[in-house]
Amino acid sequence: MLKLMGAVLVFGACASLGLSARQGLRRRVAAADAMLLALSLIEGEIASRRTPVPEVAGQLAESDNAAIRAVFGALHRRLIAADGLSLGYHWRAALRETRDEVGLDGQACDILCEAAAWLGRYDAGEQIAGLRQIGRRLRAARDAAADELREKGNLYRTCGVALGLLVVLVLV
Repeated sequence: MLKLMGAVLVFGACASLGLSARQGLRRRVAAADAMLLALSLIEGEIASRRTPVPEVAGQLAESDNAAIRAVFGALHRRLIAADGLSLGYHWRAALRETRDEVGLDGQACDILCEAAAWLGRYDAGEQIAGLRQIGRRLRAARDAAADELREKGNLYRTCGVALGLLVVLVLV
């Protein structure tokens, strides 16, 4: 009985590793989708109402989307602290602070961090052009992550289950 329980636990652990890897790929795609939505909302606010970026961050901090709420909540808290540091610094820091929590990979985070160089510094037209460029690059990274999920997602799950079966067979 003890062997059987151990085998079930080992199988479950291995299968969960495979499922966890697959879930990580799904989170990358979902995080990129959320940030694309946030960029389009920022673009709309800047284009139509000329809303300052700190105010937009406050609005996005109350979003229904958990990833957007986490990133822009961190940005909003940093901006409220009013420690004299630039918006760009806070933008990069908030993205790096929350990237693991929301599931952003390094490439997507780096793309978004590039917006710190011009966001809130130039006129609305230049900011919108920059947001569109960042959006195109982020969409390309999102599409690459979606392709990886489609190609490798089931493979990760199957490898986890197969490893679990192999270990159980070796132990029994």
